[in-house]
Amino acid sequence: MADKLEKWRGYVPDEELEAYRKGAFGNRIGLGERVALLNIDTTHMFVDPQYSMCARRDPALEAAIARITSVFRALDLPIYYSRRDDRAHPTRRGIWNLKLGNAHEFQYSKDPRADEWPAEYAPREQDRIVYKNKPSAFFGTPLESFLRYDGVDSLVIIGVSTSGCVRGAVTDAFSHNFRVIVAEEACGDRSPSAHKANLFDMDMKFADVESIDYVIAEVERRFGGSAKARAVA
Repeated sequence: MADKLEKWRGYVPDEELEAYRKGAFGNRIGLGERVALLNIDTTHMFVDPQYSMCARRDPALEAAIARITSVFRALDLPIYYSRRDDRAHPTRRGIWNLKLGNAHEFQYSKDPRADEWPAEYAPREQDRIVYKNKPSAFFGTPLESFLRYDGVDSLVIIGVSTSGCVRGAVTDAFSHNFRVIVAEEACGDRSPSAHKANLFDMDMKFADVESIDYVIAEVERRFGGSAKARAVA
């Protein structure tokens, strides 16, 4: 726990860190027996600033997403993608019609490119895609059953936005008793302050928030041998 708290010293006031220490928050969960990558909403809608949902281009974020995706592919580990479902009908948009001032506009409701992924990390035929209607990739979707079928007990979660759909997936994954690791550099948010605050809170309560270098090293250490064995076979 100590190293987790020290990571956030200087961002969180010392007296607040002591409150987390008192509650024994921040233990590292670690990886279990089988890990999958869960990519949250990294479609053009959220990474291309021509869309109103994306505040700015973030080449470092996109590079991190591509990098960790390539590692999971090289190790033949399962990869899941979540994206919005069809939003053309007002009922399918639901309460978003009231919360978003542009929910009725073409780019939000009907632009097919909005829900496609950049080529650098787009899903392959063997990857799994989950279509969701609300922030969490678990809410009203078969994601949990897919993960259980694939024998997954640990998730590396990446994507956007950290304070919204990423956090929703992390919270629900934790609630379903999955081990969760958030790859810090592979997550992004239109608000840097919200990004940082939510990373801290998730690191204390629901997940291990780790650097992408740490995550890749751990995944390769734990699962690299089985990939090599399959290649030889």
